[in-house]
Parts: sequence; C-alpha cells; structure tokens
Amino acid sequence: SFSLQSSMEWPGDFPEDHAFVDLLVPGVSSELDFEQLLKDTEEKLNLNANSIEQQLKELQAKMGDSRTGERPPSPSECLQWFDLRTHNSFRPVTTGHQELMDFFRALKMYLRSEEEGKEEVTLQLLLNVSAQCGICFPCTPSSSSSSSSSLHPQLTASSFHLVHTVRDDASLEIQEVWDDVRLQLRRHLLDRLSSCSLEHHGPRHISTLSIPERVHCLQLLFFLYPESEVLTHYQSLRSQSVLDLLLSVLSSSPVGVTGFDRLAIGFRSVVPALTQALTEELHVLSRLAEPHSILSFLNAAYLSTVARELASLMERECETALRDNTTLSSKIKKYSARSRATVAPMELPMKNRSFSLTSHQLRALTQLACTLLGFEMIVRELVTNLTFTDCTGETPCVKGILKKSREDSDMTTDGKKSTAETLPHTPEAQVLEFEWRSAFRGLVPHMAHCVKVVLDDVCAKSLQQEEALHSSGHTSVTLSRTTGHTTITASSTHLREDSFYTYSERETPKMIAKFCGAIMTELDALLPLAAACRDSSLLEVRSSFVEACGRAAFAMVGRLQDRALEVPSSAPLKNLPALLATCIYVHQRLEHYHARLKDSNSTAAKVPLTLLPMQKYQDTVQALRDQLTSYCIQVCSTCILQDAESHHWADPKPFYEGERCSFSVQMWFYFLCGLRSDLWAVLPAELAKKVLGQVLSETLQLLVQRYARARPSYKRHLQIRCDITAVLLYVEQLMWSVCESPEALVRYNPSSAIAIIAGGSDWPYQIHSLCEQLLTVLVIVTAPLSLLYRIFMIDPAKESTPHQPDSPVVHWLNAINPDLFPEQAIRDGLMGQAASACQLRLLTSDPGRNPRLLLRMLLYRDCHLPRILLENSYYCQENCLEMSTESCKAGDDFIVALFNVFSCLNNVPKALTQVLQPYLERAHVWEHLYTLADTTRTVPVVITCVRAIVTKSTNSLLVHLVSMVMGWQAAEQASGAVFKRNVPESVLAKIPKEWNYTPLEARGKETATKTAISLTIQALSFIFTNLPLAVASVPLPIRFLFQVAEKHLSQHARQLRLVGLLLWALLSCLIQGLEDPHTLEQVSGLALDHGAKDPLSLLAECLQTAMGIQQKGVPKPTVHKVLQALEEKRPKWTNMQLQKARKLCSDSVYEQGRESGVAAAELTEQKIGLMLLEVCYKAGGSDYLRQIYHIIQGNEELLMFKLSGSTNSPNNPPHLVNFDLGSESHADTAGFNPLHQFDHIGDRKLDQV
Repeated sequence: SFSLQSSMEWPGDFPEDHAFVDLLVPGVSSELDFEQLLKDTEEKLNLNANSIEQQLKELQAKMGDSRTGERPPSPSECLQWFDLRTHNSFRPVTTGHQELMDFFRALKMYLRSEEEGKEEVTLQLLLNVSAQCGICFPCTPSSSSSSSSSLHPQLTASSFHLVHTVRDDASLEIQEVWDDVRLQLRRHLLDRLSSCSLEHHGPRHISTLSIPERVHCLQLLFFLYPESEVLTHYQSLRSQSVLDLLLSVLSSSPVGVTGFDRLAIGFRSVVPALTQALTEELHVLSRLAEPHSILSFLNAAYLSTVARELASLMERECETALRDNTTLSSKIKKYSARSRATVAPMELPMKNRSFSLTSHQLRALTQLACTLLGFEMIVRELVTNLTFTDCTGETPCVKGILKKSREDSDMTTDGKKSTAETLPHTPEAQVLEFEWRSAFRGLVPHMAHCVKVVLDDVCAKSLQQEEALHSSGHTSVTLSRTTGHTTITASSTHLREDSFYTYSERETPKMIAKFCGAIMTELDALLPLAAACRDSSLLEVRSSFVEACGRAAFAMVGRLQDRALEVPSSAPLKNLPALLATCIYVHQRLEHYHARLKDSNSTAAKVPLTLLPMQKYQDTVQALRDQLTSYCIQVCSTCILQDAESHHWADPKPFYEGERCSFSVQMWFYFLCGLRSDLWAVLPAELAKKVLGQVLSETLQLLVQRYARARPSYKRHLQIRCDITAVLLYVEQLMWSVCESPEALVRYNPSSAIAIIAGGSDWPYQIHSLCEQLLTVLVIVTAPLSLLYRIFMIDPAKESTPHQPDSPVVHWLNAINPDLFPEQAIRDGLMGQAASACQLRLLTSDPGRNPRLLLRMLLYRDCHLPRILLENSYYCQENCLEMSTESCKAGDDFIVALFNVFSCLNNVPKALTQVLQPYLERAHVWEHLYTLADTTRTVPVVITCVRAIVTKSTNSLLVHLVSMVMGWQAAEQASGAVFKRNVPESVLAKIPKEWNYTPLEARGKETATKTAISLTIQALSFIFTNLPLAVASVPLPIRFLFQVAEKHLSQHARQLRLVGLLLWALLSCLIQGLEDPHTLEQVSGLALDHGAKDPLSLLAECLQTAMGIQQKGVPKPTVHKVLQALEEKRPKWTNMQLQKARKLCSDSVYEQGRESGVAAAELTEQKIGLMLLEVCYKAGGSDYLRQIYHIIQGNEELLMFKLSGSTNSPNNPPHLVNFDLGSESHADTAGFNPLHQFDHIGDRKLDQV
C-alpha cells in the first residue's frame, strides 16, 4: 500500500519563532531568578504553541488544496499524520501495475550501477516523491523477518480523506523488486551506522557518526521498514560493536596481567567507553522510539552482550584457574589450611572437578563486581534521566508479569490474536535487565568457601598477632588511623552505596586498634562482592560473608572487652579511649553493612546482617564509656584530690607562705590535660568533648563541696583564695575545649536546666553553675568582713539592682579574666574583636574541625578573619616579596578554597566580594574581569575560577547551538545530495505520470545564503531567549562581584552602558567559544567540519555587532542582514532581553537576602546549617573547608595578635601569613607535653606568687 508521507516528518528549516524549553539551568539562586525562570518558560511554551498552530494551519491549507472539493483536515487529524502506525489504513487510488514495475526496475538498475552516491540520490528522490506527491511506499516487514507476505492488505476507508494511495494488485513481482531496492538501501544505511572508530580513536568510540547523523539514518530506515525490524538490525550492529570494543580493550591489557585480574582491569577500562556509547544511544533512540522499545534495545544490544561476553570470559578463566590452582594446591598440601595463600578446595563439582580460589583471585573478582555495580548504577541513572522511565524494578520479579501482560495485550476482546503478532518485534521490557551476575554462578560455591576461609584466616591471624604482642609485655593498644579503610575501595571503582561516611566527620573515630583495623579492611574489601550477590542463585556468597562477618565481630568484641578489663591493673588508662573508639568504629561499619545488604526488593532480604552483633557493640560502647568516665572520676576523688597536707585547713601555719595553690588542684588540672590529649587523639570530636565535659563537671563538683565545707584558719585563707582562683583559671582554660559556641561559653542556656531535670546533661551549663558556686565561696570565705557588711547590709539596694537571680549571665568569667570577658560582654554577649578572638580560640581548641563554627567565623563581621589573612599575606604587600614556588602554589590553593566556599553562599551574596576585596584592589585584578574571555593572557588564579563559572553557563548554550547547527547540516547534506548528483533521466522518466512529480531545481548561492541567514536568526533568537536563564545560572556572589567590579572600571563605561560587565563577560566568553573549534568539540563531544564551523563563526560576528564590539575589517553584509531581519521580525526585542538579564544583576536581587534576615550579622544556627549543606553539596566543598581550617590553625598566633592588638602578644609575632604548612596539621604536632604542662595554663606559665 502506498500513502502520503508528511514532509514535516523529516528535518527541514525550523521556524524562526520557536524556542527550546529544555535548556538546563545549572543553579537558580534567588526568588527573582525563579520568577524569571517561570516567566521565560511560560513565554517559550506560548511561543511554541503559536508556532505549532501556524505550521498546522499552513499544512491544512496545503492539504486542502491537493484534493479539491473536500474540507481541510482538522488539527487533530493533521497531528495523526506524524504517526507512522496510522499508515496501514489509507484509502486506495489507482496506479498502473506496469508503471510501478518500470519505476522500481529503473531504481534497481540505477542502484546496480557504479555511480558514486547513488544510494543517497535514490533515498532523497523517494523522500521528495513521498512529500510532494503524497505517496508512502510499502513499509512492510522483509521476507527474511516474516514468512507472511503483506501484499494483500485489508484496505479500509480512512479518516484521512485526502491521502492518496496506490492500489497494489497483489503482484508478487512488484513486491520482490521493491524488496531488492530497499534491501540495497538498507545495506548502505546499515554500513554507515556500523562505521566504527576503533582504528582512528582507540577503544573509546563505538561510532564515528554524530547523533543527528545516526538519527537521520534510522529515520530513513523507518521510511523503508517497520520500526521493530529496523531496531532489530540496528541492535545487531550495536551488539557487535560492543563485543568488538570489549575484545579490543581486553586484548590490550598490561603485560603480565592474567586471570581474573585481566578481567577486572579490562572492564574497569571499558566502562567509560560503554557509558559514553550508552549516553549517545539514549540521545538517538529517545528521538525515535518509545521508552519500552529503548529499554528492550539496551537490554539486547548492550547489557546482554556484556553479560554474554563476561560469562564466556569467566568460563575460560575458570578453566585456567581449575588447572593452575589444582596444581598449586597439590604442591603445598603439607601446609595447614590457615597458613597458606590458597584456600582449600571444597568437594563441589565444577565440570565434575573442584578447585580452590586464592585470596588474590577473590580480590580480583570483588573488584570486577564493584566495577559492574558502578556501571549498573550509572546506566540506571542515565536511562531514568534521559527517558523519564523508572527502570529500578527487579528483573526476576517482573519478568513473569510482563510476559503475561504481553500475552493478554496480544489478544483482542473476542479472544483472537491481534494483528500485532504478525510483526516481528522485541519483547517490551519495562526494566533494565542486568544479567552480568549470571557469569558468577559457576563460581558460587568456590567464592562462598573462599570468603569464609579468607575472613576467618584474617581474623585469626590478627587476633594471634595482637595476643603475641600483648604477651611480650606490650600493654598499650597499638593504633592505626581509620582513613586506612578507603585504601581498598580507592583501588577499585568507588560506589556511593559503599561510601563509609554515612556518619559525619565529627562522629567518626580518628584511630582504632590495629588488629581490628586489619579485619575491618578485609571486610570492607569483600563487601561489594556480597552486595553484588543479591540474586537467589548467588545468595550463598552473601550468606558466607554475613556469617564470617558475625564471627569476626564477636571475636573482636570479646578481645576488646578482655583488654578493657585489664585497665587499670595491668594496662594504662589511655587504652580505654582507644578501645571505645574501636567499638564505635566497628559498630558504625556493621550498621553500614546491614544497610548495604538489606534489600527489601529481592530475596536477598532473607540474608541481611543480623542485629545481634550491632546490639552487642552498642552495649559495649556504653559500658566502655561508663568505665572510662567513672574511672577518671574515681582516680580524681580517691587519689589526685586526696592531699592531707594541702587540706589541713585548721593548721595555724600558712601553706607554703601562701604563695602557691594546693598540689592536688595542680595535679587535677594536669590529669585533665593528659586526659584531653588522649581523648582528642582517638575519639570522635563530639564524644570527646562530652566525656571531657562530664569528667570536668563531676570532679569540679567534688572541689566545690570541699571548699564549701572548708573552715580555714586565718593563715590558711590565702590558700583557699589561691586554690579557688587556680581552679577557676584551670576551668576557664578547659572550657574552650568543652563549649561548642561563644554563646555556650559566656551565657547560660535557659533550656539546659529543664533538660537536666528531665534526665539529660548539659556539661557547660553545669560547669558554669559550679564555678558560680565556687566564686560565691571565694567571696564569702576570703573577703574581709567589713567589706561584706558594707555590701550586703548598708547599701543592699544599690548592689542588688544589677543582680537578677534568673538572669542567664556568667559572672565568674568576668571575675577571673576581665580583659577578655568585660561586664558588657557578659551581659550583652561578645562583640567585635573579642567575639572573633573567642571564635578563633574555640575553633583551635576543638578536637576536630568544627565546620559550623568555622563557617560562622568566616562570615562574622563582614568576613573579618579571612580578610585579615589576605591583608597580611604576600598578595597585599606593597613591596614585592620573592616567594618560593611552593608558597605561591599554596597561596593560590588557599584563594581557590576561599573562592569555592564563598561563591556558593547565595544567602550572603556580598561575602565573596568582601573577602577578596583587599586582594582584588592591591593586586589590580578588576581589569581582568573585563577581558575575562581572553585565554591567551596570564591571569591571577581567582580570574581562572570566575571564568570557569561563567563558561559553565555559556557551555550550556554552546551545546544547544552546536546541536542546532549539526542537525541543520545533516538535513542540508541529505537534501542536497539529489542536487549535487543529478537523478538519471532513465529514473525520472519512469516516475508514474499520475503522481505529478516535479523535479526540484538545484538551489543556487542565493538560496543557500537565505538558509544561512534563517539559521543564524534562529540561533540568535535562541541565545537572547535564554540569556536571562544563563545569567540566573551564575551564582549570586559572582554576580555581585561583577557589579562591584563594574564601578571600578569607569574607563570602560561606554562599552558597558548597554549590557553591563557580567553580560559583557558572558557574551564575550560565548563568542570566544563559538570562534574556537577546540572548545566547541570539547563541549559538544562532536567533530566539526567547516560546514558546521562557518555558521557558528557567523553567529559570533553577529553577536559582536549586537554588543557594539569593533571588529577588525569590514563586517560581512550577511551580519547586517541577519540583525536587520531579526529587528524587523521582533522590534526592540533583543534590548528587552538584555534588560531582563541585567535586572537579575540589580541591587534588588542582593537586597532580598537582607529582607529575609540572612545578613551575616544575623546568622542563626539553622541558617549556618543550611549554608553548610550548600557548601558540602558542592564537589570538594568539605575539602575546601578543611584546607581553610588548616591555614587558620597554622596561623593562629598571627591572627590572635591581630585580633587582640598588643595585649598578651608574643615578643616577635609573625608578620606574614604562612600558606605552605605542609601535610601535617597543627593538631598532630601540638600534643601533650608533660614537662611543659605541669606549670602552664595553655601557653601561659602559671605564676604561683
């Protein structure tokens, strides 16, 4: 059957007034940005709706003219023409049998000739005939794909009243000739699609064709054959390409790498290429097929091919392992199973024989499984994002349902099979089917046994080594850093599901017992294998891992409990924090294993990690914490604070002439400093502060009770005064390590009393209460009676007014350190320099990096502290200092860290400029923002950072522009083929006269110019339409930076008057990208020829003229024609779009933050938390904060000097900030020094006089 094919189905000139709605915005920053995004989207939708309506009207008019006397079709009927499935029911018209035969034979003879490009000419001729004459050539299945012939279709009257068809008189001869014609055309198109780039580009690309070219080839195939048959052929091509890619990569593995190692390394190398190929395939198929067909295609062409090849390779490697490992096992039979490297074989047949896996082979299999898991996750995300299809279902559970539903759908209501079954089609799979796990089935018993033996062997060896070390007299627990757990994961594919840091850094132990670290490292290494074995046939491996993990967990906790019982009789106190940290670490890992292996969507839910080990560790953690705190309190109460000589209050003689405090008080502080050092070294930061706070509070309570009950003789009053003063000084020093914020340090929290009554604990609150009591004791016991009488009896009203019983004010800090804590600061809170110094000291006294406090300190007082760092660095020195390369590199890294942290704080858009302003002004950086697009000049590192953000916005525009040009070029090349090579007269003469076909005339230079102008107008329209969104994608801090910079660039006011500095930079970067072929190819991933580069270059010239940039030479006439045509079509529209974009850089955008109460001075804990999430969400955000923290920590002395003026400053303070601190952190080097600490309070020597 022959019928009409709409010319709109094929690529042609896009209407100039359409707009892309799917331009992705990297990040919208403010409410005004969101409003603009919604308005622009609504405008685009309306624009597209009007464009579609206009095109349909034109199409209706054309179709109405072609059949006189009949009404024009309705818009809904027009839309149905685009569905190829409706072409089965067109009304017939007569065409002579012999005329068809002559035409098809002429095509066949022409295709058999030696003329170059005959296939393109034939295809374009058929398309032109179809579009111009309303003829649709038979799109029936080929004889190879269907045994039934479709030469006798049941033609029925169609709702398409004006569609022409040609009556097919059941001529088998006509069908055979047409099959020969389209078979040769199919071979040509499939040869183009199968062009592989392995020879030219290495094993990184599956096809040399661009995405538009592949789409065009497939559209032509759909014109000739049914969709299902085309996809079947294309699927075979892609399957072979994937197979070739796999074999190419695996054959080029490094020399000496064999066995399962070769598979692991090979698949890790091939996954990026497969991912790229899948991404391109999704872009192609999403334009042509339904989601279920896409999923079915990917399953058959990619996933099944990978699974089959993996299964074949695994079987081959198993044969090799069967031969090698059996020989190896026979040579080392004399060694015990636990001491040898090869796991003992099980009596389970594999091809009637059993063999053993080595631990190294198991590790390679784990790495392979980890790589494939990562690939599976990436593919799921790609398919979900590009097809909007939920493909996360479980294949085993869905297959049966799909099969039944397909069978039901193939039956009509009267119980007969539908006509759809006559067409060959791929099953409509609704989920992605990752069958790679089946390749591991043959190794299940061997892997399960090897997992059990390897884990048991590692556990036994680690415990034996620890026992041997302990028996040799080494009583201290040997420690290892917890960062070692990432070693194995780093060497293989990293999975987000296997990420350890489900807990924050402040909740994670720093060091643990070494023997437990070795066991947990092995468990971490095998976890991906257990996670991958979720199918019912692989559950034996997971069960083996779970059982071995449980045995190891109980063995470790038993050993940890034994070692804890030895404290203090035969082991030092510092073992307890280490054992506690180890228990916490193992408990966190077990919770992670449980979450990773608990899979509610599959049968694997039957084999999670049992809760018993986790409960055991949770109980042990609490027991060890109680043991640690109770022992420390007991040591203080029964030993350290028991000093008969110091506590003989009735002694008429003074204690050391009243010139020193009690030995017990001094040793109490000495003990707490040592305890703090032990806690800081191993425990999570939050827990370490709580333990120290608890011990300090409860031992301080003993001292309060002691001094409150003391009745000293007259000569011992000086000792009481000295003791209490020393205790308050000591507590003030320790409070910096206990408190989380400046508010907790200087003020009571009213809710703390309620929490304590309810059974909770707030150690800073309790410590403040105890110190207030001590201060009262100090006054009452040691003050002269005359002074007390005058204060409380003669003038009580005067003194009682400022003292409010319920006021949350801490008086003792003012009494002990009035310089740092004046009365106003105690009453109203710390302000100014004092608050900055307080935050700095809290930050550096913390056991770890406190990100909330760090971010708060960076933003405080208009970013005062980071400004101090930059102002006192070599960047801002008037005299040029010679700095080493390492120092310059470290300084640039610090600038980059500051920039990346502050550039994502949209709630405080002015912070970035406030931080960098001293540096920008002293280093004269403003000018570089005007020439941001110039990549040939050497620029400061901050300009590189700004350029990266601006080009990220322009790249999203470039990708669409390149796609538009490539699509236009593909359509032009296809339609131009018939003009470049004339259709032979022998073919034209055989076209049936009834079709009234008129050959198209070759387009001249004038037509080509009009087309180029039309394309450029369309591209310009796209740029200006999306310009406000491109600005909105620039973070607010960067926009404010450009606004401030514009005020410093008055010399360029004339050029910037129309667009402003940000738009100037953004459009300049876009122009530079359009003119740079390397950038275009890098951004789009496509190779561009001159046919694509020339329109983009013309577009760049048009943008330059629109911006008022003076061009070298005389502008092309085409440029003026383009701008004039755009202005005529949309008067003053470009200026309106520029003003829209500039509005997003206005002061009102930045003032919205102040109206919302997000000014830096009004930051609350909640707002800080939200901003912290924003920073950490950015790639590398946590690392940038850590880098800034280490710079602040390493330059604490300089910062304290600048913040506190000359008070308590060292004799020779550093003059310049040191950025090159090396890899070691300040905290690691500043450990507990017993010889220094015994007579010092912090850095100050304790003056006992």
